[in-house]
Amino acid sequence: MAVKKESKKKKIEEPKEIKKVSIFYIGPGVQRGILDKGTIFRGNLPEEIEKLKEKYPSIAPLFVSEDKYVESLNEIDQPGTITNILFNKALEEVLS
Repeated sequence: MAVKKESKKKKIEEPKEIKKVSIFYIGPGVQRGILDKGTIFRGNLPEEIEKLKEKYPSIAPLFVSEDKYVESLNEIDQPGTITNILFNKALEEVLS
């Protein structure tokens, strides 16, 4: 009687798809054409945008995730909300 040997090949798993997170900018325009209100980024922010965040630190909290986009956008026009205050502070900094 012959004994059948099973091959022990390792199953190679396909790489898992990496979901790139969308980041929305809801702040005032900075350097027209470079960073405008409503700009959407997929994955990491480009180097030129990181430099703008260093130059204008008040814009940093105005980069929001997809799940907070609509809520944050609505709060911009409501006086006294934290998003409204942050937006106005950023606007002052960018215009000065």
